[in-house]
Order: sequence, then C-alpha cells, then structure tokens
Amino acid sequence: MIPTATQIVEQISEKTGLPVDRVETILSAQGVSLFPTAPPRRSIDIRRLSFSGQRVNTKWDGPFEAIFTFQYGVTALITDANLRGKSSVLELITWALRGSPRSLRDDVRPWFERIVLEYAINGQPMAVRLRRSEEGHRADVYRANEAEALASFLDGEPVPVGGVHVLAEDLSTEDFKEFQDQLMMASLGLDPISNFQKRKGSADGDARENTWPAYFGGLYLPRAGSDILFGDTVFAALPARILQMFCNVPLMGEQIRLTTLKKVLQQDQANQRRRLSEDAAARASDRQTTLESFRAVEAQLAALPTTSARSYAAIIGDVRDAEAIWRTASAARRATQITFDEAKEIRQAEELRVNNQRETALAELLFHGLSPKHCPRCEQSIGVSRQQREVDDHECSVCARELPPVQPESAEELEPEETEDSLVALKAAEAAAQQSLENANLHEQASRDTLQKLTNELTLASVSQERAEREALKLELARLEGRLESMPSTAYADETPETLRVVDAACDALNQITQKAALDIFADLNAQIAKMGREFGIDNLDSVELNRNGGMQVTTAGVPTPFKKVSGGERLRLRVAVVIALLRVGQKSGVGSHPGLVLLDSPGADELATEDETTLLKELDGLKDELPGLQVVIASAEPDAVLGHLPDESIYSRLDGGPLW
Repeated sequence: MIPTATQIVEQISEKTGLPVDRVETILSAQGVSLFPTAPPRRSIDIRRLSFSGQRVNTKWDGPFEAIFTFQYGVTALITDANLRGKSSVLELITWALRGSPRSLRDDVRPWFERIVLEYAINGQPMAVRLRRSEEGHRADVYRANEAEALASFLDGEPVPVGGVHVLAEDLSTEDFKEFQDQLMMASLGLDPISNFQKRKGSADGDARENTWPAYFGGLYLPRAGSDILFGDTVFAALPARILQMFCNVPLMGEQIRLTTLKKVLQQDQANQRRRLSEDAAARASDRQTTLESFRAVEAQLAALPTTSARSYAAIIGDVRDAEAIWRTASAARRATQITFDEAKEIRQAEELRVNNQRETALAELLFHGLSPKHCPRCEQSIGVSRQQREVDDHECSVCARELPPVQPESAEELEPEETEDSLVALKAAEAAAQQSLENANLHEQASRDTLQKLTNELTLASVSQERAEREALKLELARLEGRLESMPSTAYADETPETLRVVDAACDALNQITQKAALDIFADLNAQIAKMGREFGIDNLDSVELNRNGGMQVTTAGVPTPFKKVSGGERLRLRVAVVIALLRVGQKSGVGSHPGLVLLDSPGADELATEDETTLLKELDGLKDELPGLQVVIASAEPDAVLGHLPDESIYSRLDGGPLW
C-alpha cells in the first residue's frame, strides 16, 4: 500500500520538525511531486526498414538496395558467415530510433545514401529518413495519422492534405540525436535518470542526466559475453535504475532525482561553509549574485509554456477549419460593408435632392409673393403704371419680364408622396444593411477569436518544452536556493538549511517506499524470470533474485551465483527473460512498462549452443500470441538454429557466403 502524498509530507514534517505547510512550500519550490502517478503505456513497433547506397572497398563493391519488414514475434537475420551485414541492420534501426548508432563501423557508415525506418510509438505512425550529405547524414522526422499514408508519402506517392506532418527537417547529426532524445522521452513518458558524478581529481561533482540513449540499452540487449544485466554501462548504477523505471516502481523517478539533488545540496552546503568561513566579507556579494541567478532561473521556469493536452494533429486540423471560417466571415463582412456604404450613399443623395427641391420651391414661392416698392439695386420707386402692368399683363414690375407660372400655394404640394415613400424605403434599406454589417462584424470577430485561441494552442503544442528542460531548471533552481539558504546575509551560522533537511527526509521516506514497492514487484518478476529461464533452456535453474543495485543472484542446482559469474549463454537468456517478465507483469497490471522491442546480436557467439539458441528463438516466437506487442529482431550466424524453427516469412537469409544485402 503506497502512502498518500499527505502522509509522506506529515512524515517529513515530523522528522525535520518543520510545519507541514513549510515542508509543502519547500517541496513545491524544488518541483517535487509525491503523488504516485501511473505511467503511460509504452510501445515501439518497427514496421519497415529500407536503405540504399554504394558498397566500397569490399569484394562485393557496387550499389545496393534493401527492404526489411517486421511483424510481431521474432524476425531473424541470418548468414553462414560473420561480417555480412546482419549487425548493420540492427545498427540502422538503432540509428533511427536512438538518434545515433551504437557501434556502426566508421568505414561502413558512408556507404548509405538513404535510410528510412517506419515505426510507431504507442500506435502513432512515425518515420525517420536519413540522407547522406557532404557534412554527414541529415535527418527528417515525420508523423502521420495512418501508417499507409506515411508509407505512400515515403514512397513518393501523393497523400491527402494533412495526412503527414513534418516534425523536423534537415537536422544535422547532433541536432537529430538531441531531437530524437527529447521526442522519445516525451512520447514514452520517461523521466530523466539523474546521478551525481564527481569530477576527475576532485571531491566535487555535478548533477548529470541520463536520457533516451541510456534507456535504449534496455531494448538493444548486451551481448552474451557482457556481465551487465541491463543497459550499456554499470556507471551510476544505471542498469538498476533503468530496470526499476521499466518496472514502474511508484515514485522511483522522484526518488532518483531527490537523491541527486541531495548530493548537490550537500556539496553546495559544504562548499559554502568553507567559503563563508574563509572570507566573510564576500558573503554579501556572493549572496546577491546567487539571488539574481535564482530569480533569473525562477523567471525562466515561470516563462515555460504549458503543454497542450491535445495532439498536434488535432490542433492543426482545427486551425485549418478555423482559418477557412474566418476567411469566409471576413469576405462576408467586406461584402456587407460595401452594401451598407452603397445604401448609405444612395439615401444621403436622395435626402440632398429632396431638400434642394424643397428649398428651391419655397424660395420661389417666397419671392413670387413679394410686392416690391423700390428697385433693389438703385432704390428708386417703382411707378404705379409698372405695378398695374404686373397685375394686368403678368409683367414683373422690377425687370419688366413675363412672370413664371403660378407656383403651388402650400409647402405640402412641394413634396410629392412618391418622394417621401422613396426616402422611407431607402432609410429602411440602409438600416437593414447596417444590421447585417453589425452581425457580420460580430461573426468575423468570433471566428478571429477562435482562430487566435487555436493558434495559441498550436504554438504551445509546437514549441512545448520537454520534461528534461523543465527538470533541469528545477534542479538548477533547487541548487541555487540551497546556496542562498547556506549563505545567510547576517552572521554565519553553521546550520543545515531547511531545504536540505526536507530533501534529506524526503529521500529517506521515498527510499523506504520504493524499496518496499520494488520488493513486491521484484518478487513477481523473479518468479517470471525463473520460469522463462527454464523455458529458455536453463534446466537446473532453481530461482533468481533481482536486487536494487542492478544485479541478480542466480541459484542453479541449489548453488547461489552472482549474475556476472554464470555462463555467457545463461546471462543472455536471463536478460531476455527479464524483458519478457517486464512485459508480462506490465500486461497483467494493465500499465505499460518495457516498450516491447528487443534487439539481439549474435546470441550464439558466446557459449550458447545451437540447440539452446533454437530453444530461445522458438520460445520467444511462441510468446507473440500472449504478448501481441512483442518484437524481437535477432542477428545470427547460426542458420541451423533458425531454419525450420521460425516461419519462413520471418527470416532474412543469405547462405552462399555473400552479404545479407
């Protein structure tokens, strides 16, 4: 039974003597989470490897082109001699998945013009394409919704718009290694494995992180002659830590990180004590510098974007739809604006015309009603005779010209009903156009807001920071805070900082929790490993016992023996048994653990007889029904161990002394 986060905090509080809220504040500042979360399911399925190039400086010089497809179960690469290209196929798979090959020969690497690996991570179709250039091989990384669309794209065939997404393009050797590291760690939900490494010739050291290349050692198993149980190296107890991470021991990742953090803080405290005791005058300056660095890292951590909960493909699809809606809304708004402007212009012109007409009529009516007594220019009196002629002959008494026809007698007769109705209709049309424009503006703004929201989400999904970056900043923040706490601004006091006390207590608490959880999980694993070991041909195997330092005690015929002391063939079979046990336990618990891909190179090269290799391969291939996600790719120079024991479609062979490809 795993304690709750609250129970763990209370335990730390009791041990340190600090209030619970202070413990929670310190743990939060270090980015420590005490909630045991179930890891995501992890799977890697390789589907097709194709490559081409030019072989030089061999007896088989010339162009080559090859395609290998992989199903579930065992795929065997066999030749009747060594140095015929079997291991190179494993190295090409490793290159594409790991970001760099493990041991591909330098004289062989330039042969390859083009390498393409199609695979899937947790069911998501992916591909890596490597192309030779003058500076070295350049890499492209793709993701698709459908494996068929991705295969068509890689074969140069047309695919639907949005069917294939470019995750990275034209990466250099180093950039591709870093990109694949971050991609795999994030996609498989793996935590960096931190450790404290001392500098050469010094008691001091630094926090280091082991990421995807280290984990890959749990997929590409060591050769039979190696005495390492898991991974590529025993440095920093990596085999044990990789094993426990693949076992999904609750809070294991946090316990590993806190252990490293504790060493960093202890080192910083010791160094600060020494510096403060030697030069008290420099404390204020050191503290200020450290505080500025702390605030800068704190600001950098706070500025990291929050990762979108949705997939990149889903977001970009919504962005395209939103863009189309926005463009349509914008076009409709512009058309409505034009309609409104035209209606307004027509209405204003009509009003102007009507007003001019009315004013002219009123002016004429006014002037016609006048009876002037003097000339408006010279002010001389108008004679009676002229006034009489105006009455009798309709001749203007001022200019002596004939008067125009009599105008309407009222203003109402100057404004016909048709004119009024026309103006009312134009105003109604303008009001309707204005309402349509307002509606179009609202629709366009809503579509623009939706597009902006999706664009922001896409930006976050595209540039989402990786777990390693965040953890590195948290670790740096913890280191700086530890330095600040060990650098008091007042007189120096030789006390253990609260942060170190809390981290130390948290380490002890998590160590007890993970130790008990590991024992429970290891008990199940031990039973599975022993069972598989016997099925793989270790007839006198009584039991095995994994331990947390990465070793294994093997009891055969009643005699316990360390793992590194058993034969090379037995070590190989036990390593494979560990992977199968991890998959079985993971399937039983419903929680992903090992990704299910295993690469084996030359199992018969070190003390593994042909019949034992046959037994191993038959048993592994027989597990594909029980473990449908299991893929084993094996390179063997023992044809008799393979032919007739695996399906023909699972074998790639060259048995005339020539190269496999």
